Amino acid sequence: MSLAGYIVLFALVVTMGIGLPVLGDASLIAAGTLAGEGRLNIGVVLVTAMVAWIVGSLVGYKIGARQGRSLLDHPGRLEKMRLKLLAKGDHAFAHHNFVAAVTMPAFVSGIFRVRFYVFMLGALVAGIGFIGMYVGLSYFLGAEIAKRIGDAGTKAVLSVLVIVAVGLSIKAGVSKWRTTRQKRPTQQQAPKGS
Repeated sequence: MSLAGYIVLFALVVTMGIGLPVLGDASLIAAGTLAGEGRLNIGVVLVTAMVAWIVGSLVGYKIGARQGRSLLDHPGRLEKMRLKLLAKGDHAFAHHNFVAAVTMPAFVSGIFRVRFYVFMLGALVAGIGFIGMYVGLSYFLGAEIAKRIGDAGTKAVLSVLVIVAVGLSIKAGVSKWRTTRQKRPTQQQAPKGS
């Protein structure tokens, strides 16, 4: 594979590091599989992915620190929900700063003003974990996994997608049901007119 493959890997992992839902995970798996087949250098894949992750995390942190809070803090539509979200985030990041920095997207750490050195340590740990997991597993098991997915065919992949869609629909329905259920008691307990 040429330099273009490494550049695409870098770009996709940068966007994943920022916290955008793109094909960063898939690109790491593909790069690991190609490295396992000898078509890419595993060392270059790991270094490229790690540098891209850190660059993306830094960009995401800066975006969150400069613009993120103002996007959530302004008056308007869904203001109560956004302010409630900010309060929950402030509480979570105050008590679990490092854990939140590792598990949340980079821009979220910027929004809640995680100390920079804590954020960088969290980004480094998260990057090593994600990149190591995706590239490492696909490096050692990639050809076998690709073969099994190919054997299972499109029907299996579509079945998984349908199951995920049904699960998400059920979760959304339950969440909506709980929200309406929580609103009912407050409406029934409203003071009656004299």
